[in-house]
Amino acid sequence: MTAPSDPPSAPNGDAAPNAAPSANGSFHACEARDRSLERLTGQDHDILIVGGGINGAISALALATHGLRVALVESEDFASGVSQESSNLIWGGFKYLQTYDVALVAGLCRSRNRLARAYASRIHEVRFLAALGPTSPYSPTYAALGAHTYWALGRFATGRPRYWSPGSLAGAEPVIDADDVQGAVEYSDYLLADNDARFVLQLLLDAIDNGATAVSRVRLDDAERAGGGWRARVTDRLTGERHTVAAEVLVNAAGPRATEIAARAGTTLSQTLCYSKGAHIVVPQVTESGRVLAFFDDDQRLFYVIPMGHRSLIGTTDTRVEEADASITHDDRDFLLEQANARLRLPVALGSDDVIAYRCGVRALVVDEGADTDRDWTELSRRHAVEADPQRGTVSILGGKLSDCLNVGVEVVDAARRCGLEPAVPTRPWFGEPHEGVRARFHRHAAQAGLDEPAAARLWRRHGRRALEVAEVAGESRELAAPLSDRVECSAAEVMVMARHEHILTMDDFLRRRTMLAMLETADTLQSDPGVEQAESLLFGSEAERMASTP
Repeated sequence: MTAPSDPPSAPNGDAAPNAAPSANGSFHACEARDRSLERLTGQDHDILIVGGGINGAISALALATHGLRVALVESEDFASGVSQESSNLIWGGFKYLQTYDVALVAGLCRSRNRLARAYASRIHEVRFLAALGPTSPYSPTYAALGAHTYWALGRFATGRPRYWSPGSLAGAEPVIDADDVQGAVEYSDYLLADNDARFVLQLLLDAIDNGATAVSRVRLDDAERAGGGWRARVTDRLTGERHTVAAEVLVNAAGPRATEIAARAGTTLSQTLCYSKGAHIVVPQVTESGRVLAFFDDDQRLFYVIPMGHRSLIGTTDTRVEEADASITHDDRDFLLEQANARLRLPVALGSDDVIAYRCGVRALVVDEGADTDRDWTELSRRHAVEADPQRGTVSILGGKLSDCLNVGVEVVDAARRCGLEPAVPTRPWFGEPHEGVRARFHRHAAQAGLDEPAAARLWRRHGRRALEVAEVAGESRELAAPLSDRVECSAAEVMVMARHEHILTMDDFLRRRTMLAMLETADTLQSDPGVEQAESLLFGSEAERMASTP
């Protein structure tokens, strides 16, 4: 992690993994990965997915639950690309009504509603409060009409919108500087209770539970079509060893790197990708209301102040870039601070020293051939596209976002069918949390282990069916059930179960993606926290054990 005063460069996936056995003798991540690598290279597969972000994870889940033999490789950690850099919103794209793309918004709302119902413990409805001042391109009346249109397109699944006058706004949300506000509109959307990377990982773990094989830190070097299928050459980035993976169909789910992966496989994409950099900063909590605050910046573009644990997330920027790699700059940080300070009534203005963490990702936007990309950048559609080439046996997923992932899953299954595979019809829904019987059994085990309701609810939200395993371990002693520290709410039991199943190979995997601790606390704070130290010991063993295990 990088000090808040110095915006970090692009994520570095080359950190050396901690490969020692865990101190408690639990099933270590490297052992789980080794077994997955054996399945990856020792078996033939129907599908090989390249990319372990949201598109890869939902594809693996959809295809595995439809009875296909699925393998997935990711060159870094799972969800370590743009899927860990989002706003954590599950939304229907209210802002896309600015470009009158009603069909896109209606489709996103349908997907959002299905996702929120299916993962009710992980996705919560949240109120958005949009303050409309001099920089707003729309009047409060027009914005209120848009909010009600959005509500209707979402089939009235959320709370009803309402209008706030400038006078009433000051009482409803005192942190907003209402002096120049002409009015405000409040409406509902959804927010991930935990971080985006955690949600992606849960989908991937569900895919693994349904028979998929997934291995991180495995890079696709190239692939060739041979004998009616694919022979992909991959490199294990932990050992440098090269392997060959056989599959009938190749799925390109590499997000912003889809063009690069297509070139390595000798395939082509029929649509073009453009890139948009989105940057956020994490600061101390701005409001305790739980609302998402929305504003138009000086360029008349939307940005938000979003709850994130006991902090606030400010962003996002929307900057056109030419490459898939990009990093947050001092200018990005200063712009977000300036815009937020101009619209919030704070005791002390936010400064660079208040920035706790940064998030920066590059979105891949799908552009049709011949489209004018020189117009207003924000008018380009954030839709996804799933391309199938039955002759070559390839499927390419372009664009996409968390909110629309279920539609991606459905379309990928159809694309696999067009490529000659025969997906079976699942006997139960292919996505969603475990049924109520499993949940009731978990709560009985949690009560027997002495876990209170908030702790039990958090475990269910974060682990689903595997929360039963956490409760069983926690039941062995109260010490295993207690939070590791004031900042690390995970218990030893939870970390032990995570070590067994979640392919955690570095502390960054744990702090940044399996939890959101790296987004809530500074690097210095975490480095000195006893709970982080204990988690590291549980995951990778003590310092003495690590040294003893080093060849």
